[in-house]
Amino acid sequence: MLFMVCAAIFMLMLDATVVTAALADIRTQFDASIDGLQWVIDAYSIPLAGLLLTFATLGDRFGRKRMFLAGMAVFTGASLALTLADGIVQLDILRAVQSVGAAMLFATALPLLSAAFPEPAARAKAIGVYGAVMAGATVLGPVIGGALVTRFGWRSIFTVNLPIGVALLVLAALKMPEAARASGRRADPLGSLLLTGGLMAGVFAVTRSSVLGWTSPAVLGLLAAAVVLVSGFLAWQIRGAEHPLLDVAMARRPGFTGTAIVSVAHMATLMAATTYLSLFLIGTLDCTPLQMGLRVIPLSVGAMIAAPLTAVLAKKVPISVSLTVTMALVAAGMFLLGGFAPGDGWTHFLPGELVGGVGLGAITAATQAASLTFAAPENAGMASATFGTLRQVGMAVGIAGLGSMFGHVARQQAASGLAAVPGADSVPQDLRDAFVHQVGAGSGHQVLEAVPPRLQGSVPALTRVADHASVDALNSVATLGSVVAAVSVVLAVIAFTVDRGRATRAAARTRLTGV
Repeated sequence: MLFMVCAAIFMLMLDATVVTAALADIRTQFDASIDGLQWVIDAYSIPLAGLLLTFATLGDRFGRKRMFLAGMAVFTGASLALTLADGIVQLDILRAVQSVGAAMLFATALPLLSAAFPEPAARAKAIGVYGAVMAGATVLGPVIGGALVTRFGWRSIFTVNLPIGVALLVLAALKMPEAARASGRRADPLGSLLLTGGLMAGVFAVTRSSVLGWTSPAVLGLLAAAVVLVSGFLAWQIRGAEHPLLDVAMARRPGFTGTAIVSVAHMATLMAATTYLSLFLIGTLDCTPLQMGLRVIPLSVGAMIAAPLTAVLAKKVPISVSLTVTMALVAAGMFLLGGFAPGDGWTHFLPGELVGGVGLGAITAATQAASLTFAAPENAGMASATFGTLRQVGMAVGIAGLGSMFGHVARQQAASGLAAVPGADSVPQDLRDAFVHQVGAGSGHQVLEAVPPRLQGSVPALTRVADHASVDALNSVATLGSVVAAVSVVLAVIAFTVDRGRATRAAARTRLTGV
């Protein structure tokens, strides 16, 4: 059971990040903007976030093995279709279909382990392995993706799923036992629609804000729709739904709010930032996809060491301590990634990757272990899916927010730098716009590979413009991520402190009243 679940999770988490190695080639083949590239990732994250709770409920009700098999079939089929995509829009749509299968698998993974390892000690070890695999796959994605893209092209990152998916499908059908079902639970389609719609509207608003501006009617309308839909989801869960996706009683338990904050924040900051670090390494530091992957491997080293250790120590260290300390490590890692200067090498990022990687791995294991304490065993699917949803919300919002910052700063700096280049006024406007657009999409100085012959004399100056714009954009991402991560640490400390105070007062009342 542990092998099947971990192999499936490895494939899913790999697919969430393996595309970072392919973004540069996808951008080149489809002439994609930074918005289109963001949606290659967010089209995977948003349906995953919106459907996890629904599939967790259906898995608890109709059988987790059935849901696992259905998810593997959908995921593998979508991977086949992705190998044939011929445009950025088609690619983004198929990524969304792939995420439906991923949601089915994610929703059943941890509950299957919980049922297979009922003894606390054995369960802790299994969750430690699960956390290590999850964290390792997340950060190994760029390495494996880089090797595949360099050798076989970007479509190979999806082709590799086919034999693995088919093998796991057959193995699970033959060997996976069925767990007990929660017969009274039903799905909540309206809740799923409200949550998914709200997330999509919010991410659209953030991605378009860098181009249209925050005060544009389109962006304001999308933000308003996001607020209405997400508010409607919460109201429906609290007062209207007969079988809510979110167990409100679980959300009131001590430690839930602080755990939720950290679950969102670590994905929205360091995990999302690795996408733009990958583009920078390829476009500005001239790494091949494989070289790029190898240069971010320190993240995986730290994560894979920290995850199993954290799972074992989870019972000895309070969640309030472990999660705030590890989130502080993520904040420190984000800070250390910044401050890159023209002329620096890739080793500038090593301290931030190592420190942040330890934080990522520890958070992954700690939140997985914590999620199982907020619900009864028969509702383990809902509990784990709730935090899985929060992680994907963080990833989707982080990709959009940091990408908006990256694109805005890169375009602004490229435009001002281009205007200062001697003779730039004589360059046709469409060529200047194309230059700014490509730098904003993360091309770095690779944009100069298509420079017209009559502008060859300006290549050194244009290279400096593209490099400085990309450096400023990446540093802005690191700064924003550092601030968000630091604020998240403070909010988590406050949340855990409030919960501890409530628990102390409740215990005092119990001693006084005897009830």
